[in-house]
Amino acid sequence: MKKRNLPRIPWYGYLLAIIVLGTLLFLFLATNVLGAKPEFGVTYSVVYAEELGLDPVGAYETILKDLDVKLIRLPVYWTRIQPIEGGQSKWEELDRLIALSEEHGAELTLAIGQKVPRWPECHFPEWVLSKSEHERYRALLSYLTEVVTRYRDSEAIVRWQVENEPLFPFGVCPNVNTDYLLQEVKTVRALDDRPIQMTVSGELEPWAALMGESDILGVSMYRVTWNDVYGYFIYPFTPTFYRLRAWAAELFVDDVIISELQAEPWFYESIENKAPKEWYSVFTKEMMQNNIEFAEETGLDEVYLWGVEWWYYLSIHGTDDLWKYALTIF
Repeated sequence: MKKRNLPRIPWYGYLLAIIVLGTLLFLFLATNVLGAKPEFGVTYSVVYAEELGLDPVGAYETILKDLDVKLIRLPVYWTRIQPIEGGQSKWEELDRLIALSEEHGAELTLAIGQKVPRWPECHFPEWVLSKSEHERYRALLSYLTEVVTRYRDSEAIVRWQVENEPLFPFGVCPNVNTDYLLQEVKTVRALDDRPIQMTVSGELEPWAALMGESDILGVSMYRVTWNDVYGYFIYPFTPTFYRLRAWAAELFVDDVIISELQAEPWFYESIENKAPKEWYSVFTKEMMQNNIEFAEETGLDEVYLWGVEWWYYLSIHGTDDLWKYALTIF
């Protein structure tokens, strides 16, 4: 039998095969093997709870007891702590929230600054608005010093978040002075050695700008948003989009987490304009489940859900699907 010679493959053919196989392996690992199930937490806003007609402290205690959630991002609102210039700071509400967190073994990321989660994003006391930019930031740094000094002995607090998506132009906020922003971070670091978290929009801004100031980088993750031109808009990104960006970011920060995962409707009009059941049809249990599965596929190890106040509000108004599903998550 005549011997048949196999075709010779040029060296660059082997190189191309290695690159292709390596890329496929990388993508597989990024979205599967390395994507261990994350720890889930929530962001809890006393401002939003109050807007929904809930008792902010009572609702928080119910969430801790019933959901048994252990990771909580807790915004601190300047408007509630120092409503009057030169007046005595009002700590009672926040003291109670932190005490409840300690009692239930929750780990807190305390979000502090002038821009913290929930609309209108920037929460200034009215007395600050008449001041110059320099005077406002002096007052802000003094306020941050009070907050960190008061709570740095709490075992519940595991990190400080300084501002919330400060470079992302969203909300009723002034332009950012980056020099002052850096001074905020420096002030908090000088007062306590816990990690600093900074946050960015996961979809609509570069992640690199705040890496140099962050120990932890938090990214938001919204699947469906609303604008007046198109109505509801679905982002076309895949879990791999976030995972690859996170791997690049982790060259410069200790960890990348999902600080805000959409788990409630994007409200395109006032909540009062629709009955709770109507709003539920805009964001259902199946949509929440899909978002959680999507987040799991990114491989990021912490995920903070956005909307726990809404689930509780729905549950006491006869629509408890989101609340019941949340019971299975934590």
